[in-house]
Amino acid sequence: MTEYFTPIEVQNKMNMGPKDPHACKISMLWNWYTIDSCFLSKTWHVHNRGMFAGTCIGLFFWVVAYCWYHRFIVEYDTAIIDSKLKETDACLDCCGPSVENASNSSEEKNSSGENIDTKIQVRRPGSDFWTPLLNTFSHKWFVFRSNNNGKIYPSAIEHVFRSGLYLCEWTVSYLIMLMWMYYNGYLIITMILGYFFGQLIFNYTPLTVVDRKNYATPGCQ
Repeated sequence: MTEYFTPIEVQNKMNMGPKDPHACKISMLWNWYTIDSCFLSKTWHVHNRGMFAGTCIGLFFWVVAYCWYHRFIVEYDTAIIDSKLKETDACLDCCGPSVENASNSSEEKNSSGENIDTKIQVRRPGSDFWTPLLNTFSHKWFVFRSNNNGKIYPSAIEHVFRSGLYLCEWTVSYLIMLMWMYYNGYLIITMILGYFFGQLIFNYTPLTVVDRKNYATPGCQ
């Protein structure tokens, strides 16, 4: 009697029941899935067109909120700088005119130009490539913490809070990246529009700060 052996792969296919018609549709290639598409987890399972429309609307405002959050972090850093500068001005006012006169005298001494070499050394582009690189690798920026030379550092509590803000931004950015990696055409278009309007609303910032005495609008030239 001859026995026939069925390959394991065929046995597994024979033992499998009927395929669920409402299973999650996930693809790593460009697709236009709407119903039965799933995102991030099995619970985010789109069962109808209304749920998919809600997903697109929610994702749009999610990206817009991400742009707002990034601007919020930038403005928080600016607020810390303004607060430190106001504290410095208040300290100068409380110390009286002696500190101000001392600073003015030092400025006058510096402006005399006798003891200060004001010559500007012009270097050819690329002539000193290694010095900035070695200074960066020395990690002096990590070891030394001071408010000298015009550098303003946040307090310990402010630094911890800023780290938490950047952690949230980093997490949200990777979640948005995961949504992009579903390669769903509708979601990608939604995220592009969300980022555009987010930048349009929350990123209207000055390009730079210049001296008004040396700046004239094109119409006044």
